[in-house]
Amino acid sequence: MDIFEAVYQRRSIRNYKDMPVEENILEEIIEAGTWAPSGVNLQPWFFAVIRSKEQLTKMKEIMECVSKRIEPDLKKRFEKHPSVVDDTTRFIKSMGGAPVCILAFRMKPDYADKADMVNLSIAAAMENILLAATGKGLGTCWLTAPVEAEVGQELKNIFATGKGELVGMITMGYPADSVKTLKPPLRKEGRYEFF
Repeated sequence: MDIFEAVYQRRSIRNYKDMPVEENILEEIIEAGTWAPSGVNLQPWFFAVIRSKEQLTKMKEIMECVSKRIEPDLKKRFEKHPSVVDDTTRFIKSMGGAPVCILAFRMKPDYADKADMVNLSIAAAMENILLAATGKGLGTCWLTAPVEAEVGQELKNIFATGKGELVGMITMGYPADSVKTLKPPLRKEGRYEFF
């Protein structure tokens, strides 16, 4: 798949088939993440790739708590759209049945005064993962809900002992619905200008 196709076809998938992702494909996608650019070449990411049923069950238990914690904020933000709140909380609780969950942590506990640069570098690696997965016919969804709900320490204790803070999470799997039928959100105006 052409890179522009991957960029324009990528969608946030919230419903996955009950079908495992092949190990060689998963390794290739994660490796693509590690080829992202990073400030002063720190390569500051650590990915915990969760795919066993036992560990996914633990994740769902934690995500149920996440869902409850962020629901009040969602209700304020989408006051006129309660179905968005319902759909979002349902997805967070179940992770859409994703067979893979990737937690992105800082590689080490402290990067002195480089926190912003480190987080931007990790975000670039996460985007590489999203695009590589799209290129392989997989669906993904980038979530910040566990960070917002402040469960990063709990996730770190289970999946990334000795590493740094949680930066984000990605669900991954084969989409249950055709991606081509998913209408992309409209792009907002005034987001760039040429000089």
